[in-house]
Amino acid sequence: MPARASGFTLVELVGVIAIAGILAAVAAPRFFDTATFSSRGYSDAAAAFLRYAQKMSIARHGGVHVLIDSGGMTLCGVTTNPCPAASLLPGPDGSQPFEVVVPDGVSQTGSAASISFDAQGRPDSGLVLNISGDPTRTLTLETETGYVY
Repeated sequence: MPARASGFTLVELVGVIAIAGILAAVAAPRFFDTATFSSRGYSDAAAAFLRYAQKMSIARHGGVHVLIDSGGMTLCGVTTNPCPAASLLPGPDGSQPFEVVVPDGVSQTGSAASISFDAQGRPDSGLVLNISGDPTRTLTLETETGYVY
């Protein structure tokens, strides 16, 4: 009795290579598009920035302001825009000024130009921050509680 050959046929190999090629053509651009990562990274950084500002206002008993423009956000001790150098507040690692900058390929529009936090961590107004990238993300700061999502 002859031994049975095992392995793949030429048709099966060509089929698998064709499917892999189609998947690579469709999925690869999604993995290598930096706008997706930049948009998500900035969205996360902006949320963390607002949470830090709220916690700092509780620790300082008020007087913390977030200045918002198309280039990013800055932590300041006064509401004057641009923030005077003497009023810039430090970040958690001691860096001064503490700011988050919008990366290339990403833009933001906000419903307010500045947010002030009181001694209990409540903002003076709500904020809806639209971060345009791939995809567009919306960051919301609740008026009464200061909850960021």
